[in-house]
Amino acid sequence: MHRISTVAAAVIVVALVGAPPAAAAPPDLDAARLERLVTVDGITDHQRALQRIADRNGGTRATRTPGYTASAAYVKSTLEKAGYNVRFEMFNMPEWHENAAPVLQQTAPNAKTYVAGSAADDDSASVDFIAFEHTPTKALTNVRVVPTTDIAIPSPGGTTSGCEMADFPAATSGAVALIQRGTCAFTVKLENAVQAGAIGVILFNEGDTPARTNALFRSAPLNYPIPAVASSLAVGQELYNAYQAGQNPTVNLTTNGVDEERLYPNVVAETRRGDANHVVMLGAHLDSVTAGPGINDDGSGTAFQLELAEQLAKAGTPPRNKIRFLWFGGEEDGLVGSQYYAAHLSDREVARIDMMLDTDMIASPNFARLVYDGDGSTFGAENAGPAGSGTIERVLTEYWSQRGMVSEPIPFDGRSDYVGFVNRGIPAGGVFAGAEAPKTAEQVAKYGGVEGEQLDPCYHEACDTYSTVTGQPPASTMETFATNPALAQQQANSLCGNALRSLQQFKNTLVHAAWYFARAKNAFPPKANAAQAKAAGAQHQFPYRGHDRTRDR
Repeated sequence: MHRISTVAAAVIVVALVGAPPAAAAPPDLDAARLERLVTVDGITDHQRALQRIADRNGGTRATRTPGYTASAAYVKSTLEKAGYNVRFEMFNMPEWHENAAPVLQQTAPNAKTYVAGSAADDDSASVDFIAFEHTPTKALTNVRVVPTTDIAIPSPGGTTSGCEMADFPAATSGAVALIQRGTCAFTVKLENAVQAGAIGVILFNEGDTPARTNALFRSAPLNYPIPAVASSLAVGQELYNAYQAGQNPTVNLTTNGVDEERLYPNVVAETRRGDANHVVMLGAHLDSVTAGPGINDDGSGTAFQLELAEQLAKAGTPPRNKIRFLWFGGEEDGLVGSQYYAAHLSDREVARIDMMLDTDMIASPNFARLVYDGDGSTFGAENAGPAGSGTIERVLTEYWSQRGMVSEPIPFDGRSDYVGFVNRGIPAGGVFAGAEAPKTAEQVAKYGGVEGEQLDPCYHEACDTYSTVTGQPPASTMETFATNPALAQQQANSLCGNALRSLQQFKNTLVHAAWYFARAKNAFPPKANAAQAKAAGAQHQFPYRGHDRTRDR
């Protein structure tokens, strides 16, 4: 892979965002110069601002909080100061209200009423079941209970109950599906139950460890059509044993919820110059989880895009292709903002989009250099992105390899905002520094860091802060050494400054890729027609939906 050649110095250049002409034309911009202009200090300045916003708003920037509203306002005002025309594009993320307690009663072989809980009773031993968020108001009476075929009690190795359509017997149709928690996301199990014809769901805790036995509050997909509850292991085991004994258990099941429309902003800005028929999209999510300020997840991607946009506005050479910057809300609630945005693009708009480059978590303290497997060469063609995704992967990996830095592929697992664009047949890719996965010995040999510890020890925790990104994780988060405080402190100390090293390495390859595709001519194959794009989307039924309750397994 070669860099785009520079335009001859004699060519007159125009300011990227249409600012008044300077006294002298600025020098032509190549990727190396842009990498120098986009600095770690510039990125962390924006992360510090996001931390301040969270501090003023209860420690969070989650979508349904004032911290998100303030974050969106900060991004918009920053871009406007740089000279961009910026707009809020609203998306609907319904808010679920439970109007009455759910009901679960065993009507056969025994009469028994189970104790209902609410969101406040998440993981409490004092209740037997809790309705899934986004379940409707519906009542079922004396409906038979049919388990999936692969329930295992106990399940020390984990169970795939409900993860595949083959797990649901034909008798599931018209019945309440009994599903065990296990190795795939709750949403996958719930959606498969609907496809299998179930009219209700009882999803019980797995029981593979003492910590996984109580009823939980988790999210179903938005506007889920059938009543569904998450029960304790004891409830699930009781019904399962009755079924196995040929006693044909039946239940009454009622949920009492409604989704009400709520609108929140995505933030969208474009370069004024560039071919509008070849749009290069860069996307990051602006929201955090409720537990913390999200300064890595995804304050790092948010801040990087802001710094890149600011430097491009000053730099001189306009892109050949238009660059569109996107900051999405609702990612932690199931990729809501990005999927809404992508789904509402017209076919004509899709045809004008060259690619989507996803930037989600690039400042992980125990990082690895991970790149999405766009062409499916590692994880199989069935897991590849749309045609052209392999080109994005190659540009990213070759940048690192040419500088003596190894990287490794990861699958498109559906856990970030590229999903909606892949579903529209748009080439996608990106890099990822890591979340909750433990670092392997092989990765330590490649990147350094702490074996067995999470790639981001503060993933989805209150400690995902500016001080962690610019310093070190608290020793209390080092789960690998929780029983040895002195060793935990030593390992935390060893990661001091590592998130900044991650930022330095990741921002350079992202800058290079963004400018490469912004300056490239015909880097991607002709767009698929609408039927092909629809077929491409149908092939990508991802096993995860965001990072929060919808993602939980």
